[in-house]
Amino acid sequence: MRANTYFHAVRFAVVMVLFSAAILVAWGQQPRPSDTETPAVRATHASPLLVIDDFSAARHRSPLGLKWAFLTDRISGGTSKGKMQVEQHEGQKVLHLTGSVSQAKNGGFIQARLPLGPRGQTFDARGYAGLQLRVKGDGQVYSVRLRTPETRFPWQHYEATFPTTGQWQDVTLPFAKFTSGSVNRPLDKRSLRSVSVTAIKEETQASLYVDNIAFYREGPMYNKLTPEEARVILHKGTERPFTGKYDGHFEEGVYTCKQCDAKLFESSSKFKSHCGWPSFDDQIPGAVEWQPDADGMRTEIICASCGGHLGHVFQGERLTPKNTRYCVNSISMNFIPAGKPKTERAIFASGCFWGTEYHLQRVPGAISTAVGYTGGHVDNPTYKQVCTDRTGHAEAVEVVYDPTKTSYEKLARLFFETHDFTQLNRQGPDIGRQYRSGIFYLNDEQKEVAERLVKTLRQKGYDVKTEITAAGKFWPAENYHQDYYNKTGKTPYCHIYRRIF
Repeated sequence: MRANTYFHAVRFAVVMVLFSAAILVAWGQQPRPSDTETPAVRATHASPLLVIDDFSAARHRSPLGLKWAFLTDRISGGTSKGKMQVEQHEGQKVLHLTGSVSQAKNGGFIQARLPLGPRGQTFDARGYAGLQLRVKGDGQVYSVRLRTPETRFPWQHYEATFPTTGQWQDVTLPFAKFTSGSVNRPLDKRSLRSVSVTAIKEETQASLYVDNIAFYREGPMYNKLTPEEARVILHKGTERPFTGKYDGHFEEGVYTCKQCDAKLFESSSKFKSHCGWPSFDDQIPGAVEWQPDADGMRTEIICASCGGHLGHVFQGERLTPKNTRYCVNSISMNFIPAGKPKTERAIFASGCFWGTEYHLQRVPGAISTAVGYTGGHVDNPTYKQVCTDRTGHAEAVEVVYDPTKTSYEKLARLFFETHDFTQLNRQGPDIGRQYRSGIFYLNDEQKEVAERLVKTLRQKGYDVKTEITAAGKFWPAENYHQDYYNKTGKTPYCHIYRRIF
């Protein structure tokens, strides 16, 4: 028996040596930017959302490739019952949770639950402020529950409730609103294991439709990421050595964050390290943060602006006089050649110009925004004059943008997705022609884009009231109107993002 044990131990050691040798051959002996390769939640960062699921995939599978599961309180002795299915409702695929909730035998819930990572893996949500759902309930109260490694038993969770109205509604649940259920520790956003939509507590027949569920962030909007970019930037993965587009790239200019466009490294700090990844010996001051890596040995580097994963930093290699090497994934960066970028303009009106500006200025690639008046017949109008609704002007926003980072169509889509374009000469409580929905095009290309999007919306069943008009003189509004929500720290009251396209 001892001899047999010895034989197996030797064989295991030989296998591990051969395996390690194979890894060294495949990857070289330089430290990799990261070893963690977690599948990514679908990143739709053209908005401030990271979509967990919009139920467009088949067989209850999320963009992670993981399946929703239906659970009831029967796992802890209760008697509630029901079902969960993805079905067509009002022309779109949604998750439908139905059933009978009973408090008998200490029960009281039915739920649809989705893992946020493969078994044993979690999702780091520190870059997000909470969860956002589009739901249609039956007038009852429902909840979202989160589980972490701290929730070891079926009855443990973190929970936030929301009422329903019988109509479609957007529900925003900040992480601060989640309270612990039988857990002594506060919610740790760094390690979320699952999310669930739950019918709870009351003796009731439940029926809840969920159109989409997403993490949301506050602050600037980020660029849309491909699944591979999300794997590296959001989930701290790595690209293979010597495959990145910037490994042998030495053009003059500046390297920026792929996710948020923040400037990270000047080309003058880049050097040839022959490690397989772009290397820099210095950062733009304050652009990159250092933090201990999850492996407990290396130092991870992240974008100071958005927290996106860049790679790792190493010291003491004596490769340059600064004795520092920022080892960065090419896929985490963009490059801007030296020279002034070309800019273009767009003008939109969607009710109170404060809210319109709030969303447009957060588009990656937006250089500047200004609120003002256009479309009328009075020169140099004042806010007081426009409010009489006798000038013909609309409250509008002019945005100057970099066409290499965004497009007119992306701006126009966001314009439609942040106001109710089916309302005529009003937006929420603001009534009058000055609050009309309008696109003021500056060239034939912009006109074509606007008309095509309106046609698409009408095909979707929307009664579009948006006017498409050739742009005239844009008159800037008074200074106290400029950048209003950023100055006050408030958020729009009638301009709320919702996915349409």
